[in-house]
Amino acid sequence: MQQAEPIRAVAVEPSAKAARTRAAILAAAEQQFARHGFVATRLEDVAEAVDLKRAALFYHFRDKQSLYDAVVAGAFGSLAARIEEAFSTSEPIASRIERAVEVWIDTVVERPTLARLILRHAAEADEHGKQPMFPAVEHLVGLAWSLFEQGSKTGELEPAVDDAFHAASRVIGATVFYVAALAPLLPSASFKPLSPEQVAAHKRDTLRTVRLLLGIAEPAPARKKAAPRAKKKPR
Repeated sequence: MQQAEPIRAVAVEPSAKAARTRAAILAAAEQQFARHGFVATRLEDVAEAVDLKRAALFYHFRDKQSLYDAVVAGAFGSLAARIEEAFSTSEPIASRIERAVEVWIDTVVERPTLARLILRHAAEADEHGKQPMFPAVEHLVGLAWSLFEQGSKTGELEPAVDDAFHAASRVIGATVFYVAALAPLLPSASFKPLSPEQVAAHKRDTLRTVRLLLGIAEPAPARKKAAPRAKKKPR
């Protein structure tokens, strides 16, 4: 009878292990920066969350600033790509803007740390100077401004404001506040801001505000299908 070969341990590629460790560090750091901000976050707390020594972090990130930059780039990268995709379709300008608003709300609701990171970043403006929140922000601002100007010239938009930033501030500010600050300020057990019903209401109200500011017509309400009449039985 042929003997079975001994089971050999499969060595994990150092690069794969390093990638997993780096991902764990970024996830822990995102929570810490969102909770405490850049200034108050300690590298010791990040290391402890992933069961590492503080010195081990420097194998992956040279200092706290580079860790913060990597967290912000990773956290907002997907959001930026999704908004750019919404802006860049061939649909009418109003539809593209509305889709971008929906993407923004959906993404922040799915990942509430984004809202808290924005609040912390704004509160620590002196630390960051004029550094943008994430690398693609200026590109997205340019796309939004281009759509605003184009829609105003063609008549697709009839804005009630002279500057697209007024509309953008309503959308960004309302959702950041709604996701990050409303629950702590209104600690009612009956009101759950992130429940599907409340998120749908926030999205609906935000879209109405955008339409009002940019002169976009409200969509016609969907007609309810009439219930089929019951057939009369022959006498």
